[in-house]
Amino acid sequence: MVLWSCSDQEYDDYKKFADGGEINYTEKVDSLKSFSGKNRIMLQGIIDADPKITEFRVFWNDGRDSVSVPITRSGGVDTLEVTIADIPENIYNFQIRTYDAAGNKSLVSNVTGAVYGERYQNTLFNRPVLANDLVSGTLTISYASMDLTTGVIGTEVLLDGASEPIFVPIDSEEYEISDYVVNSSYKYRTLFLPEETAIDTFYTDYISFTPIPKPILVNAKAPFATVKRGGEVGANNRWGTLADWTTNDAAKTFGNPPVGGFDDNEGLAAMGQESWGSPLIRNGKIYQQVEVKEASYALNVFVRNGNKLNEAGTKVYLAIVDGDGLPDVDNIVDNPIVLGYKRITGTGDYVLNFDANQDMTVSVGIVTDFTIDQSYWKIMSWDIVVQN
Repeated sequence: MVLWSCSDQEYDDYKKFADGGEINYTEKVDSLKSFSGKNRIMLQGIIDADPKITEFRVFWNDGRDSVSVPITRSGGVDTLEVTIADIPENIYNFQIRTYDAAGNKSLVSNVTGAVYGERYQNTLFNRPVLANDLVSGTLTISYASMDLTTGVIGTEVLLDGASEPIFVPIDSEEYEISDYVVNSSYKYRTLFLPEETAIDTFYTDYISFTPIPKPILVNAKAPFATVKRGGEVGANNRWGTLADWTTNDAAKTFGNPPVGGFDDNEGLAAMGQESWGSPLIRNGKIYQQVEVKEASYALNVFVRNGNKLNEAGTKVYLAIVDGDGLPDVDNIVDNPIVLGYKRITGTGDYVLNFDANQDMTVSVGIVTDFTIDQSYWKIMSWDIVVQN
């Protein structure tokens, strides 16, 4: 006993064969594939045996729509291909038959394919830019990650005056452009393929940026450099005074002559202040000045270690101040010249957002007030980022 199955259409064809005698079938399309596009779809298949075939027809929407494509056989394996355009966004089941000049046709070949359009387009968004760091004529664009299931493949960056865009693949977190022209702009858009084999790329609208030079804090991460080392006996010169930062006398509590602001405990070469069996630090200030353009910024500071920072007897503030110098701890809050501040109450990353409403010089730093023993903090890095 032989068991077999067929589609309804094939069964109808078989009944015609059984009722009316032998029917001549043309070769059925093999290896049928669909390739999605934007309001269009491409279908491909092969034939390799029937020299009599003169056309193939594609049917969809339950046969209400169709297209006919003439064929000139090569005598060998031929690839059949058709692109159906101006078709609404949807998922379709396509039926394909081949025909000869006498009207004989093949059994049906079926393939399902998706057509994408406005609905898919409306789900797309530009890859977020985290930062445009312009330093000494080199622009570094930092990107956020994205959900790869959206079909995102990368971004195109078009510089002012350029005729061809730069492609940045989605797996690149940063892209560097050397010799970037200060005060010039660039625009970018994000590219998507709804399916890996899609024949059309979808694009977001362009977004433009005019990067401004990144404010650079000098000697702003561990290992911090010093201009002077010193300290208590047996401390192996653990303490020091930082290079490129202004440190007031109140922040210098170790050694003779005193130093302060640098702590090499555990070999960290960190910025640090401590009152632990040593004089209490009252309004110790460490800061440096930097030029900023009119823009929005974020100051990022990483506090690695600390003790008693959340107690009433300690006040430690990070601050950005218009002009030269930092206020005392009791004059930080609600001070009009303070552009941004945050009290340190523990370890971790601190972000201070601030705005410069004009080109200006600001002081960036930290004010420490310890009134209880065994208080300390250590900072590993400072960085100013231009906000987009």
